[in-house]
Amino acid sequence: MPDDIIEEPSDVDRPAVDGEHNPEHLGDEMTAAGTITRWLGSISPSEPTDDARASVDELIPHGSDLPSYVLRFAALTAMSAAIAAFGLLADSGAVVIGAMLVAPLMTPIMAASVATVTADNRRLVRAMLILLLGTVIAIVVGWLVSAIAGGRVIDVKALPDEIRGRTFPGLLDLGIAIAAGAAAGYIQPRRSAISALPGVGIAVALVPPLATVGITAQLGLSEDAGNALLLYLTNLAAIIFSAGIVLFLSGFRPHEESGRGVLRIRLAITLGAVALVAIPLYLHTQSVIDDLRLQRAVVEAVEQWDDEVRIVENDSVVSGGQAHVELLVVGRGEPRPVWQLAELIRDRYGGQVELRLLYQTDLLFVVSAL
Repeated sequence: MPDDIIEEPSDVDRPAVDGEHNPEHLGDEMTAAGTITRWLGSISPSEPTDDARASVDELIPHGSDLPSYVLRFAALTAMSAAIAAFGLLADSGAVVIGAMLVAPLMTPIMAASVATVTADNRRLVRAMLILLLGTVIAIVVGWLVSAIAGGRVIDVKALPDEIRGRTFPGLLDLGIAIAAGAAAGYIQPRRSAISALPGVGIAVALVPPLATVGITAQLGLSEDAGNALLLYLTNLAAIIFSAGIVLFLSGFRPHEESGRGVLRIRLAITLGAVALVAIPLYLHTQSVIDDLRLQRAVVEAVEQWDDEVRIVENDSVVSGGQAHVELLVVGRGEPRPVWQLAELIRDRYGGQVELRLLYQTDLLFVVSAL
């Protein structure tokens, strides 16, 4: 080979320069997952200010100040639960809102969220123990109030709307809790916005579900008590998770490098808790959708069956994959064949139907006395 010929380096031997990509990894980088991963990796928020750190460090005192804080927390929780329980039994939304303003549960929840993202084991244990204390107190107070003032409630159909609304949680409640937790995570480190924090407590409603647990348990409605407890656990898990994410993006991190792995594990655990409660919430939501679809099918079928019939009561639910319909209707003259109505409902709903119909004659008298 002549000396004046210089061999150019091949593409394999030539080192990559900035801006060039290895073809082997180009496919990964072009995917949505790769884009999101690079974006998350590029996030490097500034360190929180001393005032922001002080705002979260002051959530739960420690040392000699802790016993007096726990005593105040227990007293406020008991009073808030009592107000909520009386308001629930009286079916008064205004009273229930007042109970939310008194409730102190957001403080240990936010402390637990901060402890999660900073990998502070001692703070996390302290916050969770205080939360457990508040949970037990609120349930017990709800049970006692129901024992005193809940005697007129004898079955689930007699439950006030304020109670029934907290015994069948759905995915909308999970969405509210996630949004409220994110708002709390944004507000807590910023003292200038701290006045908005009570609004988060009103939106997410922590004590009323616990008071509902006590009330329904005292009335022997174990299924409703379990559903109300599910609503509380949904709020708890969603707030800790979403507030922790916002705090993490605001710069709160473990102080030691070893805490980064602990942080990932804890966020995964809280995300798993949110996913776990989302399963029964989805089933509840789907059940509500099925009931509404059945009720609409019933109304349309009755109108087609006899357009002069008026529905007085429509108790239609889906249970065990079968539609159960109980109707009270008022009409003029003799009713048409009921089996026709059952078939119309079946065709519109698209499933097996069990129909019970109570038909009452609407008598109209027009009399003139001169």
